[in-house]
Amino acid sequence: ACMHLLYSRFFTKAFRDMGYLDFDEPFQSLVHQGVILGPDGERMSKSRGNVISPDEYVQKYGSDAFRMYLGFGFSYIEGGPWNAGGIKSVHKYLERVERLADKIIETGDSTEAMGPRERQVAYVLHNTIKRVTEDLESFSFNTAIARLMELTNAMYRYTEEPWNAAFARDTMRTQLQLMAPFAPHFAEELWERMGESYSIFNSKWPEYDAKALEQDEVTYPLQINGKVKGKFSVPKDMAKDEEDAYPRKE
Repeated sequence: ACMHLLYSRFFTKAFRDMGYLDFDEPFQSLVHQGVILGPDGERMSKSRGNVISPDEYVQKYGSDAFRMYLGFGFSYIEGGPWNAGGIKSVHKYLERVERLADKIIETGDSTEAMGPRERQVAYVLHNTIKRVTEDLESFSFNTAIARLMELTNAMYRYTEEPWNAAFARDTMRTQLQLMAPFAPHFAEELWERMGESYSIFNSKWPEYDAKALEQDEVTYPLQINGKVKGKFSVPKDMAKDEEDAYPRKE
């Protein structure tokens, strides 16, 4: 890596001196990637016998599961030891997303109401859009994928009861757009299965709605002797003199 940086700087400064460039450095910023180690925590090498070949994992789980595991299982700048269990978990997650998409495509029980359940999912959705966008820009791929998993969980809970078909479809559509950088083939296939026009990568990147991130209630943890025993919610705009309206437990 150091030699490549030296080469880049040498050629940039040479072209500058020759009058072909009007800038001095080849990069405005630089992010060093971490190293993925063997399962034993050591650098992969044939002599140690700890080299992981991607071919067998790609053949068994698919390239998207392999790609997403590399993003989810490691901090980009730190790396870490390979864990075969991790890619299995990511593969199961992709299967969950596919089942959810098929469920929504088939519509099932539907209601057109936009009530508290929809607003709760919308909060998770727009928070996911905001966080994934920020995480991509800072190379925090593992936390971005974690946000996508939270959105999937929220959608599973939402579809346990009759749901708003149009809202669920739009939410699934947005989730696929957010997943596309991590699982491009998978997202493209489900995008087509949902009847969307080719290609998902020609669609506009989602933007979050700040109003959707405003909640009517605020949730606080209830601690006793330093341990969280539960949670309680109060209206966001409740005045201090209204607290007596809530029952107290002795």
